[in-house]
Amino acid sequence: MTGSMSGCLSMGEDLKERNEDDLVPLRINHIQVKGTHNSYHLEPLGPTIRAYEYSHQPLNLQAEEQGVRQFEIDVWWDARGQLYVYHNQYDLRTTCVTLEDCLKILLNWSNENSEHVPFMIWIEPKEWVEQSTDNTVIMELQNLLDSIEQEIIEFWPRNKTITPDDVRKDSETLSQAIIENGWPLLDDSRGKAMFILLSSGELRESYHEKFSGLNEARMFTMSEVGSSEAAIFSNTDPVGNSDEIIALVKEGFIVRSRADNAENGEADNNDSSRLNAAIAVGAHSISTDYPAKVQGIDYWVEIPNGNPVACNPISAPIGCTSERIESL
Repeated sequence: MTGSMSGCLSMGEDLKERNEDDLVPLRINHIQVKGTHNSYHLEPLGPTIRAYEYSHQPLNLQAEEQGVRQFEIDVWWDARGQLYVYHNQYDLRTTCVTLEDCLKILLNWSNENSEHVPFMIWIEPKEWVEQSTDNTVIMELQNLLDSIEQEIIEFWPRNKTITPDDVRKDSETLSQAIIENGWPLLDDSRGKAMFILLSSGELRESYHEKFSGLNEARMFTMSEVGSSEAAIFSNTDPVGNSDEIIALVKEGFIVRSRADNAENGEADNNDSSRLNAAIAVGAHSISTDYPAKVQGIDYWVEIPNGNPVACNPISAPIGCTSERIESL
């Protein structure tokens, strides 16, 4: 009887191994994660407007305790050569004062939790524009994009960075690579980060001019449909633009969306309609001002079936489970 039971157990283990071998490998775009809007933000002291009335935990605690895997960092140039992090001149409080500080906090947590799914770190350059000064002159003086690129190079190791070159490989364009070959495997991407330039217009054009086709660039850029550099999109209206987002996700592109804005009333009214829409359309990261419960507000964001990261309801293959994605 003992020998028979042992044989059954052995057969079961062999079958489990064969079943695991038959599973479709998971890729970066097969997941759905929680993100934070203005991830560094602390509510101002004293009277303020509703849009500023939210506070985030330090970045490492967001990752550790709230399961946040997508971050957004506003960066301001300073004449002393430092890149400072805050929202605007009326909304200054922050959990990490400089871009260097923010990156080091996330990097330390990443090094201690090396099996995490890739961070998506959106960097939004902010511009001081004097009314009497030409905008182009201001940008040339600040040299903001070069400074951001250099700080990413200095403070985030290359072997922990997923760049456009890593995705494009031998394809002619980044967009073609994603459509034809897909994103890197998730298991090859653990413990890494993708940086995305959260900007359009002249700033994005300037970055594309410096890094044609995003060759040798450390950052992806906020994509436009039809662009050869298209890879990662930001579409913050999952209700009105549901069909557009679903189409992008099915093509293989990554989409960031929003669940709420502090000033829009979702949190105050415990309204999860925008959140539910973002989940349903397969947004890969869903950004919020409320990643955890706060006193006096019943609304906060959780990713259904997340551990803390979930299978994407549109793009994930059969056999995807939250345990396969991330179980630190």
